[in-house]
Amino acid sequence: MNMNPKLLLCLAFVLSGYCDAAIVYPKAPDGGQQLVHEFVGPLLRGHPDAGVSVRGLQIEDLIIADPSRWYGAGATDLASGRMLSAAKSSSWRYPLIYGTNAVGVAQLIADEKTGKALKCIALDQGDNSREALRTAEQLPQIKKQDYELRYLDVPAVLFQAIWLHGKSDDIIIPFPDKWKRWNCQPYSERQIIKLLKPEAKKKLNEPKLFD
Repeated sequence: MNMNPKLLLCLAFVLSGYCDAAIVYPKAPDGGQQLVHEFVGPLLRGHPDAGVSVRGLQIEDLIIADPSRWYGAGATDLASGRMLSAAKSSSWRYPLIYGTNAVGVAQLIADEKTGKALKCIALDQGDNSREALRTAEQLPQIKKQDYELRYLDVPAVLFQAIWLHGKSDDIIIPFPDKWKRWNCQPYSERQIIKLLKPEAKKKLNEPKLFD
């Protein structure tokens, strides 16, 4: 099911009253929504891989929302003081909307040269980006220029965030974590690197279990 980006913004951010935030989405992979539909549908029909939050639903109950790119960075880059410039994209995240709730995320890979969707690789339950998305919608900066919505992941230090990429700056809003290492508020890249760099160095210095 196709979805207007402004409508998606309303659903994802649970806005009330208006939808004029200048948060934009990259061009989606050709055929991506159809592949998500074909992949998710069978999982929802009692497959054990279906998450709790989507179990019992049918694909027809869900809106397959416009996707954002997943970007990943490594501990080595972070330890050297680089993060966003080193982040690479290897997949797309399609939120699955039921009513006004994001109940899951389908992950898809696409051909970087042709833009054609290739295959879905996972269905994750829930969507841990929601609080960060609400924070993003309230930022005064997005009233002044467009920001592309991206998903940032640094697995080595268990860091996940919304990455708002603009022409003049970048804004990072971390997802809450159980250690409460940061607040769900906007940070600059420099601030995040300062917070995470010691953890990245510690990770790199840990003894390896296997050669």
